[in-house]
Amino acid sequence: MVLLRGNGVGDEDRYVGLSDKAADAIGNAGPPAGSIVDRFPMTRFLPSWLPFMERVRYAQKWKPAIENVTNEPFEAALSDAKNKTMKKCFVRERLEIYHENAENGLPNSFAMDDIKGAAATVLIAGSETTATTVRLFIMYMMQNPRVQKRAQEEMDRVLRQGPGATATATQEEEQQPPRLPTWDDLPQLHYLKLVLQEVFRSSPLSPLGIPHASLEDDEYRGMFIPRGTVVYQNVWAMTHDRTVYSDPDAFLPERYLPKGSGGGFGNSSSSDDTVLGRGEPFPTGNFGFGRRVCVGKHLAENSLLIVFATILATLDVGPPKGPDGQPRDVDVKLSFRGQVYPYPFECSLTPRSEVAVQLLDDAAAAQ
Repeated sequence: MVLLRGNGVGDEDRYVGLSDKAADAIGNAGPPAGSIVDRFPMTRFLPSWLPFMERVRYAQKWKPAIENVTNEPFEAALSDAKNKTMKKCFVRERLEIYHENAENGLPNSFAMDDIKGAAATVLIAGSETTATTVRLFIMYMMQNPRVQKRAQEEMDRVLRQGPGATATATQEEEQQPPRLPTWDDLPQLHYLKLVLQEVFRSSPLSPLGIPHASLEDDEYRGMFIPRGTVVYQNVWAMTHDRTVYSDPDAFLPERYLPKGSGGGFGNSSSSDDTVLGRGEPFPTGNFGFGRRVCVGKHLAENSLLIVFATILATLDVGPPKGPDGQPRDVDVKLSFRGQVYPYPFECSLTPRSEVAVQLLDDAAAAQ
């Protein structure tokens, strides 16, 4: 919302609720372009009560959720612009260009509805995909304590080298970050970037990609693709291809390092730091392909990295504990209906120190 309207939101903000409802509607709608209307367009004229028109009934039910998240935030933004209270943001910039062109008699390459639609798309797509990826990250950290420890060691080292850090630190002080991570720290978080890529590879949010129609006749590996064919990209198969990724079901951020390298990565002191690089490529397809690639890719990656870094700097992620105080096994199930996401699961988030708690409290109070 800050990027779109210039204003932040709280947990109970109405726009957060609108975005959540729209994201739920889209996430549970099934595979894109998979309805009978997509496959047989003439069926759109049939009554929606027919048994095979389930997806049409679903769309009718949830249409208000999409309309609300599209219209209400934009109308509020127009009001802010009229009252000259809108901060610098995407909508303000687009409106200024639109009105300036209109006043000077110049044609606009976009209409007012285009601005509204683009803003709604960013709000729906950006909020849910980011939240789901964070949940997946927490799941993988809970399941892979070795990776979590290694990433925390890198995080602690980077924070100690920054403002307020001392040249030497005791073991207790090493787990008391002098500050929270910032955007300036991201270039030094090499291992964390590998962790992000492994989250993308292990659980691509759109397992079948976003379908597109071929604009002209094409041929791929001897297979003829007529113009207008709906083409899916099987991203899940690509990121779990055993000819590309060895042991694809294992969560191994080191797999992207040059083959044979990685032991003691980042001066790690972990007892298990001998997992070596395998020279495997970063996953592709999570943000689309070609000219249809998501324009928010770099923003999304950096936003996720800063969230991951903050979690690692301040919290230990682990399994929940039973009545006897011992960790319990957690079998997390993934949904593959439309978008990959983990079903609700229990975990333990334990502050790494009192200093970490204070840093989080101060950051929350400053919002």
